[in-house]
Amino acid sequence: MAKTKAVEVKSDFLSKMRSADRFQKLEDGWIKDNLLGIEWGPSSNKVMNFKEAQKYCAEAGGRLPELEELALLADRSKHNPAINTEVFTDTKTDDWYWTGSEVAGVPGFAWVVPFDHGYVTSCGEDDSICVRPVRSSQ
Repeated sequence: MAKTKAVEVKSDFLSKMRSADRFQKLEDGWIKDNLLGIEWGPSSNKVMNFKEAQKYCAEAGGRLPELEELALLADRSKHNPAINTEVFTDTKTDDWYWTGSEVAGVPGFAWVVPFDHGYVTSCGEDDSICVRPVRSSQ
């Protein structure tokens, strides 16, 4: 019985993840994520290193997303970019996006999500990468 319940919870989460009403565009240009309870900011117009990305997000009223948050934006049924382009129209094709999650045991590296395919990898914090800030839902 417990196994069946676990399968139902997973199925329910996946259906919510792909739901047409998961995202709501806000007047200030941010996008409310009704599944995660956070809001996504516009994509940066330029690439920047990790410290610059943290500053950019803070100035925009948010923070860098955690790895788990950003990875849940990836739509692996799409390619280049692997994201819902009807909602996230400003996602840079072929570009990678910073998370605020540093790689444990590897100083100077943080996790990133390349939206060409939507996988997860890491980069040195001096590398120049795109940014999509996130904030708590208002």
